[in-house]
Amino acid sequence: MAKYIFNDNTKLLFIKDNYILVENKKNAFKKKFDSSFYEKLLDACRKHYIFNSSFFSKNELNFLEKNLIVKKVSPILDKYIGTKYEKFQIYLENIFSDANKIDYIKNNETKKILFVGAGGICTAMIDYLISVGITQFGVVDFDIVDITNFNRQFKYKENDIGHSKITQLKENLNTQYKNLIIVPYEKKISSTLELKEIIEDYNPSFVICSADTPILLIQKYVAEACSVNNIPCIFGGVGQRSGSFGPLLYNKKGFCRYLKEINKILNNVVNIFPCKGSFSITNSLISNYMASDVIFYLLNKKEKVKSLNKKCELDFDRNEIYEKEKYWYWTIY
Repeated sequence: MAKYIFNDNTKLLFIKDNYILVENKKNAFKKKFDSSFYEKLLDACRKHYIFNSSFFSKNELNFLEKNLIVKKVSPILDKYIGTKYEKFQIYLENIFSDANKIDYIKNNETKKILFVGAGGICTAMIDYLISVGITQFGVVDFDIVDITNFNRQFKYKENDIGHSKITQLKENLNTQYKNLIIVPYEKKISSTLELKEIIEDYNPSFVICSADTPILLIQKYVAEACSVNNIPCIFGGVGQRSGSFGPLLYNKKGFCRYLKEINKILNNVVNIFPCKGSFSITNSLISNYMASDVIFYLLNKKEKVKSLNKKCELDFDRNEIYEKEKYWYWTIY
């Protein structure tokens, strides 16, 4: 028996006296129905957003399908009904026309993400990546858990204080989720070569630079190691009144431009220190945008990636995003 689902791209408004207002890309109309069909449709919307074809008569179902109010459940969605991926698959099919033919969630199971840094951005992003089917992660860090981490790094517990971050992160994630594969690299990165060796060992699909020290140098190491290995990567940082996400580098042009700017700064600046203060909300905001761009990139939906080869700055006071022509506002010319 065929299954159907209400189309989220169609707006339904139930009005008094058995009127229903329908609005979608095909048309918009207001129509009065007999009370039986009106109540049945209202009940289905409230309780059965996925239902069997027998729930409505053949004529009723034809009307609903013809006017894009409902649509058949795809074989891919049917596989995920009742699982943790059900809602995400519905979203994908509402947004992308090919999502009912390509199993993006299954494809994500083959992806391997390498985090450089196990701090605020990593511990916020990883849940979002897991939620779309990614189960394989490598994490590079050398630090220990400190009580001052707890205002933004929510994957750690008080019992973890004084212990290795990546050891505790692996343990806590495996307690929270099933079937994760976490590969820890407990190492302080001090050269491009060191990171290059880790990348060649882990062979990630994507690298996320979630470390903030040594500022500029760690970004340089990540960009150089990823460029040599042809691995896409993304950067992010959180300040006091603004934060940035991107650039998401994926081709030679983007890597060359980014490294040119970093090297110019390193040749002229003695030292730069990251912000000492932090706020969980702003950290989460930047992490959300980074996760979104990584997910859409891995779905091969580059048109949805805001930071593709460009840096985006989020003004926390105005809640506005600015695309930056230069990757670093202090770039010297």
